[in-house]
Amino acid sequence: MGRKSLGILIVAIVIGILAGNVVGQVLAVIFDSLGLENNVVEKVLIESYVYKLNPVEINLIVMTLTFGFSLSFNVLSFLGIGIAWYYVKYSY
Repeated sequence: MGRKSLGILIVAIVIGILAGNVVGQVLAVIFDSLGLENNVVEKVLIESYVYKLNPVEINLIVMTLTFGFSLSFNVLSFLGIGIAWYYVKYSY
């Protein structure tokens, strides 16, 4: 990758994941409005796979902090990752 930093790659990949999820949600709305729900294309492209870490609670007597983490991926998210990587690798 030459002089490009790892931080730029990570930010581009996160933006690619977000863009892929947004496109997937827009397609879900379009499919629903056309009456094409529960077809194969919707299941493959739009159905998200969620990875969750269980929430962790930290009790500090005065207040309780809860931390959790979850990732949502679909096929379009992986396409966004590929486009982001290509952009970072071959831009400027």
